[in-house]
Amino acid sequence: MTTTEPDVLDFPGAETLEAAGRVDPPSRSAVAAAQAAVREAVARDMAAIPRQGRGCRVRRRSAVAALAVAAVTAAVLVYPTVSVDGGRPAASADAAAFLQHVADAAADESKPATDVPYWKVRARYTHPGGKADIQTTWFSRTAVILEQGPGGRDSGACRDGFCYLPEPRGTVWTIGKTKLTWDELGKLPTDPAALKTRLLGDSAGSTATTGNLYNSIVQLLATAPSSPQLRAALFEILAGMDGVRLVGPAKDSAGRQGTAVEWQGPELHHRLIVDPDTSDVLEHQEKGAFTGGAWLGTTYLSVGPAWKLG
Repeated sequence: MTTTEPDVLDFPGAETLEAAGRVDPPSRSAVAAAQAAVREAVARDMAAIPRQGRGCRVRRRSAVAALAVAAVTAAVLVYPTVSVDGGRPAASADAAAFLQHVADAAADESKPATDVPYWKVRARYTHPGGKADIQTTWFSRTAVILEQGPGGRDSGACRDGFCYLPEPRGTVWTIGKTKLTWDELGKLPTDPAALKTRLLGDSAGSTATTGNLYNSIVQLLATAPSSPQLRAALFEILAGMDGVRLVGPAKDSAGRQGTAVEWQGPELHHRLIVDPDTSDVLEHQEKGAFTGGAWLGTTYLSVGPAWKLG
């Protein structure tokens, strides 16, 4: 049978690794050396490819390599990693390795610019009881524009199939107790430790700190016009959060393949499905008392820049 992915385990020693089974945990120095070797190999591969030729294939190979390293690490060693601010150990090693790879994918300079008139989010929202609806939203710097449903009529706020919700002080994204405009998002620090401090604000030390931090990360990754550098820093913070674990391959409610990570919050159990090649958030789900024990949430069908409505 001909394989469609002949390069999944094409690194030196793969056959030996496959036949070895479970081995004794490696030392931390060995793990560090292996990670350094992977980074060096990726750097060599990138340097050997013409700039205009870098794209999906390069990112896909990087994704395969990173996931292979994460799988190997998970098979022989599970230990906490150090958080971005040097605090207590946090996510499991396999989750941290995966999220660090996604951070690298997010930092890819080929990602679209955020200096555009609109940011378009088309999402399916699943509610208790199983009801779901799809809503398309355009964010501009001064208004939130909603796609009007079938049969909608022009009124004071709605015309030509769109409803305009003006934002006199600018369109904002609520991060904890802070409201940030589109332009202020571009001024957030992209150093993970500094960004974490900024997102926590005056809530640091409170019982709701981790929940607020997680919700802020998801919002900025899934719905906001965040720059590639900001997205990379957000994934790095997520990789350092206490209790984050890697679930593995998963499909969202639209049938798209991704990788799931989960986090148990103070009140809700969260699941985030991410495309490891692009860093796109495919779906965010929550499970708790109000959901009746079922996973409910938002499927992000498309998110990105737009130059016009429609």
